[in-house]
Amino acid sequence: MTKVTARVAHPGDVESVQRVAKAAWHAVYDEILGEDVVDQVLGEWYDDDAIAAGITHDAQDFFVAERAEEVVGYAHVGPHPPRRIHQLYRLYVHPDEWRDGIGRQLLAEVEQALYDRDVTLYEVEVVTDNTIGVAFYESTGFERVDTSERDLFGETVTEYVFRKRL
Repeated sequence: MTKVTARVAHPGDVESVQRVAKAAWHAVYDEILGEDVVDQVLGEWYDDDAIAAGITHDAQDFFVAERAEEVVGYAHVGPHPPRRIHQLYRLYVHPDEWRDGIGRQLLAEVEQALYDRDVTLYEVEVVTDNTIGVAFYESTGFERVDTSERDLFGETVTEYVFRKRL
C-alpha cells in the first residue's frame, strides 16, 4: 500500500476536499440525518467559497492527506470565537481509506499547528449517533465535556462536545 502524506492544503485542493467530503458524509450521515440533509450540508458548508476561505484564512489551518497524489482525507481547525477556544471544524477520511491511520496522521498535523500557535486546548463537536467519529475522538485522548443540540437544516441533532489539552 502506498504511503500517505499529510500537507498544508492549497486552493487547488478544493475539488478534492469536496470529493472526500461527499463520500464520507454520505457514508456516515445518510442513515442518521437522511440524504437530503447531507446534500444540504455539503452544498452549504462545502461550496467552493467555504472551502477556499478555510484554506486561505490566516488564523486557521487546513491539511490534506494524499496517497499517490490523490487527496484521501482532510482536517480543518481554527478559532471558535463564541467559546474563545480553538475548534476542529472538520476531519474526514474517504471511507475506502478508513482504519488505516489517516485520521490520526491528520490529527497529529492539527495538533502540531495548534502547538505552533501556542494553543493548549481545543474542542470538536460530534453528532452523538456518529459512532465512528465518537470512537475516534475517544481513542485519541479527547474527553467528553458537554452535550448540545443544534438545528441542522430542519433536523435537530444532539452533539457531544469533546475537549483535548495539548
